[in-house]
Formats: sequence, C-alpha cells, structure tokens
Amino acid sequence: MAEALTKAVVRQAPNFKLGTKQVFLPNHVVTLIRKDRAPANWATFNVPLTFTKFDLRDYLWNLYGVEVTAVRSWVKQSPIERKGASAGYYRPQSQKFMTVQMTKAFVWPSPPGDLEPWNKKLWDAREATSQKQAREDVARQLGKLPYPSKDKESAERKKLRREAALLMEGKKDFKSDVQLDSKWDQIVKASKGKKNSS
Repeated sequence: MAEALTKAVVRQAPNFKLGTKQVFLPNHVVTLIRKDRAPANWATFNVPLTFTKFDLRDYLWNLYGVEVTAVRSWVKQSPIERKGASAGYYRPQSQKFMTVQMTKAFVWPSPPGDLEPWNKKLWDAREATSQKQAREDVARQLGKLPYPSKDKESAERKKLRREAALLMEGKKDFKSDVQLDSKWDQIVKASKGKKNSS
C-alpha cells in the first residue's frame, strides 16, 4: 500500500524543483514549431524575449504535464529591413527560441491531404493578390507607374476580341438570353431594319 502511494506521488511530481512565481493573467504567446528532422523527444518553441529556461520548463509541466530534462535557448537577430523607398532602415525585434528535451516522445500528426475545409483556394488567391499589390506599391514608390495597355492580354479578353471581330464582319449574329428593358426595343428594331436594308 505504501509502495503504491509512493509511486503515485512520484508520478504526480517532476524530478526537478518547481518555481514559486505565480502568474494570474498571462499575456505571453508560446508557439510550438514543427521541425521534422529533430528527434521525437525534442521540441522547439518560439517564446517571448523575457522568458527564461525555468519559465518554459514550469509552463510545460503545469499546463500540459510534460516533464522536461534539458532546455537550450537562443536569440535570433532579425535582418535589417526598410519600410519604403524613402524611409530609413530599421531592425525588427529579435526572436527567442527554446528547444526542450522531453521524457516522452511527441509525434506530429500527419498533415491533411484535403485542404478544402480550410478554404485553401481562397487563401492562395488572397496571397497572390497581396503579393501583386505589394509589387505594384514598390514599383509606384520607385516612380514606375502601371500601364494597363502594356499588360499581357488575358484569355477572356482575347475571346471577347475574337467575338467582337466576328460580329463586326457579320459572320456571327448577336444572341443574348438577357431580357432587356422595354426602352431598348425601338433601338433594337431600328438597328435590325438598318441591317436588313443594307
């Protein structure tokens, strides 16, 4: 009986001393980063710059019951950036990463094959539009204004051009199922009469 109770107590407490710092309203963000080449018992986190190794170790134990045996930390300095062509250079805030060694292995779930429930097509379209707008903004800042007349013609535009040429040559009649307003009836009759007379 006493032996079973001792084992239960050992399982409930980690083999390291827990911190006593109490945090009632945490506002920090800890992000688990996927690294496929790392061993299964190693996990990498993006943590706030104020985080210490002990903070992450206690955080994982108190919230998820994950026991950590070793922690490595490093700060990655962000590259120098420029907001615009006329703005000065600046360096964004650095990022802090920590890699922990766990007693139990963690395996990432396999990524889903069908991304339709997450609107992948809409996401790709938004990303493409955002990148296009960013390129146009940079070109505009450099004084290179866009000329729509010099843009590559789209397939829809080419199709409209071919149909318009056939209509102008008289090889094709215009047909539409759209019900027009009655005020256009006289114009349509006049154009048909002019076409028949010629």
